[in-house]
Amino acid sequence: MRKLQKATVVLAATAVIVQCSMPSGALAEERRIALEEALKLAAAESGELAQSRLQIQAKTIELTQAQGAAANRSEKDSSLIAKPHSLAQDLDIGLKVPEARKLLGEAKRELASKELQLRSEVEKLYFTTLQAADNAALLEQKWAQAQKRLATLETKLKFGAAGQDEADKQKEAVDRAQSELKAARLALKSAKLQLGEKLGIDPASAFTVEAKPDYVVLTQEQMWKFVAYAEEHDFELYKDMETRKMAEEKVNLTRKLYSAEFGGKDMRLIEAMYSTPAMAYEPFMANYDSLLGEIKRKWEGLFLIPVPVVPIILPVPKALLQGEYGGLRYFDESPYSLPVSMLEADKARLKEQDTRKKLINNVKKSYLDAKTAEEAYVQALKLADTRVTELEAASKKHAAGWIKDDEFEKASQASEESQKGAISGYYAYMSALSALNVVSAGALDSAWKPGPLPYLTIDDGLEPIKEQPSEPGGDVPSADNGP
Repeated sequence: MRKLQKATVVLAATAVIVQCSMPSGALAEERRIALEEALKLAAAESGELAQSRLQIQAKTIELTQAQGAAANRSEKDSSLIAKPHSLAQDLDIGLKVPEARKLLGEAKRELASKELQLRSEVEKLYFTTLQAADNAALLEQKWAQAQKRLATLETKLKFGAAGQDEADKQKEAVDRAQSELKAARLALKSAKLQLGEKLGIDPASAFTVEAKPDYVVLTQEQMWKFVAYAEEHDFELYKDMETRKMAEEKVNLTRKLYSAEFGGKDMRLIEAMYSTPAMAYEPFMANYDSLLGEIKRKWEGLFLIPVPVVPIILPVPKALLQGEYGGLRYFDESPYSLPVSMLEADKARLKEQDTRKKLINNVKKSYLDAKTAEEAYVQALKLADTRVTELEAASKKHAAGWIKDDEFEKASQASEESQKGAISGYYAYMSALSALNVVSAGALDSAWKPGPLPYLTIDDGLEPIKEQPSEPGGDVPSADNGP
């Protein structure tokens, strides 16, 4: 446990190191921005989110308008002088409110999707800034240590205890360290500039970001919970589900309109075939063509109309008495509206299934990417622990004169590189979790645990992936899940 604490100190203390290197007056004026505050600032600054909110308001008005139009049409149709409709008109009336409701739902889901995407963008900039600050802090330490060693060598040189070549080499080391520090500070300045613009903060103003160590439990059980959450909240899958529901709504409405127009007797065979588990389209179309033929025949031939004044029967072609939308005319130019809408519904179902399958695979892949990043971070932490222990031992030996300066320098550089590796591993791990959160539609938002990663007890992720549970949880992943 002592080694674990050593490794995590690198990540927790770097922000303080950067701040302490600044003048006290500047430090007092600096604004500390936590990640959650950064997310709120970015959301308030985002024009895209503002547009999405306006879109929701517009779609809400359109739904109200559609409901009013449907009520108005119902009043007109109840009139004694109401005009008949074509199938297209009836479908337009019947689907107006469901379609408006669908568009409103999609607008709301789109806003949530854009908020999640913005979160990912802000996290990336935030982590980049933090990593740049950590690297600058390490290089500042390196520069300070190089200066200290140079001062020691210069003192020894005065008393003949060190050579000029050794002092010259150390001067070069100080110059390199200073150059590296300048580059790191420029990188930090660039990162803060990009983050500040995203948050609507003046890039010239003084602000710092801070990291609070946290992690996510990554187990196969959690993975399936992420999948379940994604299936419920993913925007693309939601759109395909709503498209499928709308297509099924159109099929059901079309069937009702057919029955109302032509009677249940003619529709009986069609309805019987429609209710079968697997639709066979060739027999269905044969029966459908028979239905069209029967409707057509009803308006062929003559009506025999008796004339009371003159005792005769007057033959009148049925076509002369056929209304504007009577018989096949009801279909307007779409006599195959029902089978076409059925095919569209089947296509929508297949599209939804394909999107769901891809979503599940994407969540699983992103989960495994996160597990890979987690393992790399764990190894980096273990190496940092080892190098810290080695440096402590080398420092004691160097103070006692048991090892030379170059040996101590070698141990110091090895420790520095391991700390850089731990920092890089941490931010690679956090970036992988951020990517998993986007793919899973925000499933990780409530799955974070505070504190450093307990890498001695984490799941290795090497067990075979089992079948998706029939009821994969359904609950929102929370910080209480996991070991």
